[in-house]
Amino acid sequence: MKNPPALSWLQRPQLAALAAVICLGGCATAPRGVQSPEADRQEIAAKIAGIRDAILAKSAAGIVQSGTPDWHFTGPDGVSFDRAGFIARTKALFARVVAIESLDTHVDRIVLTGADAAEVEITQTMVRVERAAGTGVVARLRLRYREHHDWVRTPDGWRVRRVQFIGTPERTLLPAS
Repeated sequence: MKNPPALSWLQRPQLAALAAVICLGGCATAPRGVQSPEADRQEIAAKIAGIRDAILAKSAAGIVQSGTPDWHFTGPDGVSFDRAGFIARTKALFARVVAIESLDTHVDRIVLTGADAAEVEITQTMVRVERAAGTGVVARLRLRYREHHDWVRTPDGWRVRRVQFIGTPERTLLPAS
């Protein structure tokens, strides 16, 4: 049996079409070293999980570890803090927290707003025991609050630049455990 003669790409349209599909499929992936949108979302979510872990460990510095050098925070009262101010404020708060019983962090949305920016909203629900600042009275509370974050891609990966409360936190007094 004789081998068929070699055909050029133009003479084999099915092979040319297959090659085009393979090339276009490969061209649709992210360039080498650039993550896909899903990988970007996963990286941001992982860093939010790290922030949650820092809260549970009562580490004020750990909370801002994934922040940019110009990171800032705006609380529900509209008062803003830079990194150093936030750490000082949070250390004082953690000194009054007797125990964090639970912390549920839900990532409500991650919207990539460009190649190097993302807007994130989270809802956190915490049960903690704390001493009141003025009286020292110990209370068990459930707190529920929402935050808006602005994230940016840096050479070191995704970093949060700004954290701002959405609305007023819900504070519910709970019976002692």
